[in-house]
Amino acid sequence: MRPIVILAAPFSGASWLAGVLGTLHGACAVPQLFPYLADNCGELMEIFRLGQDEHGDGLLRLVGQLYCGGQDSAAIARAQQWLQAREQRSVAEVLDEIAATVAPERLLYADCETPLRPIYTRRLLRMHPEADLVHLVRHPWSQGCRFAAWLRECIFVPTDFRDYALFPPCPDPQIAWLRANENIERLIAQWPADRVHRVRSEDLDHDLQGSVDRLAMRLGLSGRVGDPSRWPYAQRGCREAPGGLEADVWADIPEADERLATQLSMSAPLPWRPDGASFAEEVKALARRYGYE
Repeated sequence: MRPIVILAAPFSGASWLAGVLGTLHGACAVPQLFPYLADNCGELMEIFRLGQDEHGDGLLRLVGQLYCGGQDSAAIARAQQWLQAREQRSVAEVLDEIAATVAPERLLYADCETPLRPIYTRRLLRMHPEADLVHLVRHPWSQGCRFAAWLRECIFVPTDFRDYALFPPCPDPQIAWLRANENIERLIAQWPADRVHRVRSEDLDHDLQGSVDRLAMRLGLSGRVGDPSRWPYAQRGCREAPGGLEADVWADIPEADERLATQLSMSAPLPWRPDGASFAEEVKALARRYGYE
């Protein structure tokens, strides 16, 4: 069965959308798996081990849930062993095994890491050319306000999320927004048009059931939207694998930043920048293509 992959810039609501679509008939929504960081399963596990984030937690929780009796500490330990036994296999083979387990439902997952690097999007194209791609976009202002609030609390901010025209270099969410969406655009230019589906998070906010109905019809899913909080991965996991969803699901965004995120603008000074600059012209041009004014 063809997988469904939701691609988006960070803090666009991709994991939330996966949980919503997972309440429909025909989809098995799973946590973020980050499968396109490596070709080989052993290499992928090593990247997870060396990383400073929770990138490996979603795959561990999924394997624990499907094959090891749940998501508690003992199940996560067995999930580690399950993956170690497949270290010599390709990531595509492991995903195919998981997809066969959940069939006839289609494997569905969000991915906000793959769009940040062309090497990852090329791996997606090579590994799953049959997939349906859902391109989720969010207004760069609301995405930026929430992302900036989260970045303020981070000890480590990736160097390529900073604007080095300023001193000291300033974390700037529009960099990730532009890079991710441009890389997705390049990828979907190589994809069959009937397997590319774009949705704006604002349309979901305005008319969730109607927007999901239209998307579901194109994806071959059916049913009414259920309660995504009942999704097995909706809450934090055990100590050994607490993550699995994008940070914006659990981020504690201050109320002032949430209010600011609703005051959409394409020309106002960006509140996270100290120099009073507004969006770069490239960001404005791409946002207009998505219908944002």
